[in-house]
Amino acid sequence: MAEALARFIDRWTIEFVRTYPHPIERLWRAVTDPAEIGAWFFGPVEIDLRVGGEYSLGAPNTDFKGTVLAVDPPRLARYGGPFLGPESYWQFELDAVDGGTRMVFVQRITPGFWTNPHDWPADPAEHPAGKGNPWRAGTLSGWHRAFDHLGDLMDGGPLRDLDEEPLTARYRAHMVAAQP
Repeated sequence: MAEALARFIDRWTIEFVRTYPHPIERLWRAVTDPAEIGAWFFGPVEIDLRVGGEYSLGAPNTDFKGTVLAVDPPRLARYGGPFLGPESYWQFELDAVDGGTRMVFVQRITPGFWTNPHDWPADPAEHPAGKGNPWRAGTLSGWHRAFDHLGDLMDGGPLRDLDEEPLTARYRAHMVAAQP
């Protein structure tokens, strides 16, 4: 079954919603334990899971690092990072539902803070925000695939070999149609 694409809350905020057929405690561990995150996010992960603790995801010297802003086991983990602005964060909010756990993942970039420091081209090229758009189709499809892999990990099976380009193409069209 194809999962829904990310929702744009506004130009600076995305939301992914997934429901996994696992207890909330299992999903909590999968989204807060560095070894488990490393398995579905692909790369080394370090997290000192306490308010004020530091985290780093991905390759050494990554821009994806910062401090833990909120922890309320097993329901909420919020991470902030100076790279994308002082009000930026990404978080996992979990709720037990019939048959499993609903995960709402939100990533927010401080409005006006992101300046395209890598000089990436606009993607999609026709997006009205051009190179100033904080989101890229590949970034959104990357999160999407990571959440598919999260489900694979919790199901105990191998991680699916997901074809990136069709999903990235869907995100390009989605961004033009739906991103404010």
